[in-house]
Amino acid sequence: MIKGDYEIRQILLQVSLIVLIAFIPIYLYMSSSLENKELKDRLYIKEQIYILSSSISKLAKKESLIIDSSDIEIYLFDKNENTIFKNSDTNIPLKDNLCIKEELASNILEARYIEVCKDIDNTQVIINVLALCLLVIFLVFVSLFIIIKQSIEPYKRLNKYLDEFLKDVMHEIKTPIGVAKFNVDMLSMRTKEDKYLLRIKSALKNMTVIYEDLEYYIKQNTINDEIVDIDFSEFLNKRCEFFKDLSNAKNIKLERYIEEDITIFISETELHRIIDNTISNAIKYSKNDTLIKISLCKEQSNILFVVQDQGIGIKDTKKIFYRYYRGDNVNGGFGIGLSIVKKICDKNKINIHVESKVGKGSVFKYKFRI
Repeated sequence: MIKGDYEIRQILLQVSLIVLIAFIPIYLYMSSSLENKELKDRLYIKEQIYILSSSISKLAKKESLIIDSSDIEIYLFDKNENTIFKNSDTNIPLKDNLCIKEELASNILEARYIEVCKDIDNTQVIINVLALCLLVIFLVFVSLFIIIKQSIEPYKRLNKYLDEFLKDVMHEIKTPIGVAKFNVDMLSMRTKEDKYLLRIKSALKNMTVIYEDLEYYIKQNTINDEIVDIDFSEFLNKRCEFFKDLSNAKNIKLERYIEEDITIFISETELHRIIDNTISNAIKYSKNDTLIKISLCKEQSNILFVVQDQGIGIKDTKKIFYRYYRGDNVNGGFGIGLSIVKKICDKNKINIHVESKVGKGSVFKYKFRI
């Protein structure tokens, strides 16, 4: 799992815990309110039973019993529990009422039991709970907003500082790299090229690729490169020439199969990054005295760019496009090259496919739409 996914899971877990903790008092309040409501209803029914029992015991004759109560149902039963009186023709549904049944004293109606039922109405409790939930949600949202804002503020300042620092560093690095390349070229013209000079050239080429990756990474959100028609064939040949010193230092042969006059509509900088990162990685992770095949051709309505090496191979091809992931800590680099390539491919709808066998080598295939 990448770091970003882990952080998102942690944030979701924390938010869930906060919400759970916040809603525990609401649950307790609701339970308590429902219990209090039931207790009040029971006391009210008991009070009505007492009033009715007193009225019934004072009756002088049967027909004088008059009960007018719209909020309760009243039933009188004889000793065999047959209904002898009820105050309403419509019964309250059993699931929505609360009933209490008690025995009566001797009375003129010959009623043995009285049962009083009251409709259970928890509407007010529900309204109160919903209002409390909305209040808690609002308070949790505001609290989280404040906490997150305060938490990310140091990271914003740090990111701003790092951006400025990296820009300054990149500016400072560019000059010595240029000076070193110029002097190495001059030295190559004056002296016979040997393995030490070749290694210096190779190291400078590596530094150039890393520098350009970092420069692209820093500026990718601030600069919009113009999309133009590019002679892919010529462009790829030039990049292969650029990497000759790097491949010669390891005695690696770059074998090209490049069709002529293949053009593509894309940003030159983005195409530059795709080609350079793929070829430089192939050289970096290849063994000495091996072969790297670089091909470019048209395939139906697509352009196919393929780089095949005989290197160490990749254990997990799914992870290589994660930012800062490096399959080998020995060969250096920051682990951002292929993440940049993946982002460019996604942006331009370029299909990328990687095949690899550990110890045998890897194949990177890019399919560009014409």
